[in-house]
Amino acid sequence: MDRFQPMIDSADAYEESYLFRTALEPAALMSLSFCPDPDEFWNLRNRQAFIADTGYETLLASELFEANSEFHETLATWSGNRFFAQAVSRMDRLRRLVEYSQARDRAARKQQASEHLAILEAIAQQDQLRAATLLREHLNSARKKKAHLSEIFG
Repeated sequence: MDRFQPMIDSADAYEESYLFRTALEPAALMSLSFCPDPDEFWNLRNRQAFIADTGYETLLASELFEANSEFHETLATWSGNRFFAQAVSRMDRLRRLVEYSQARDRAARKQQASEHLAILEAIAQQDQLRAATLLREHLNSARKKKAHLSEIFG
């Protein structure tokens, strides 16, 4: 039995992680048991609104990553499916260090938070299909913007 878990240690692995997330995360939003928690919803919304407004300029890379992780993991938890929640949480742990280096692009963090807000708005309107479509577009856009990662993995 192999004791080592896959790591995001190359540009190819990073690409694979985004393709996996793009297949997984929108499916979580389409779960028949999807049910947002109202308090968590407003906490997520307020945090993402702060980031989109001014927080993208002032928050530390670790804080931006945590807000992003919280957003994606909370949506997965709302699916009501422990396997979605566990897989998204695992992916966030794997991408933590690589993502810290990406936080220098402050304009991208503002755009990311704006996209998160649009996804939350679709959820508020109980339009899971729209939310899943926006999430898929959000992840694909992030994947394409990060295609230059070969410089990180050298």
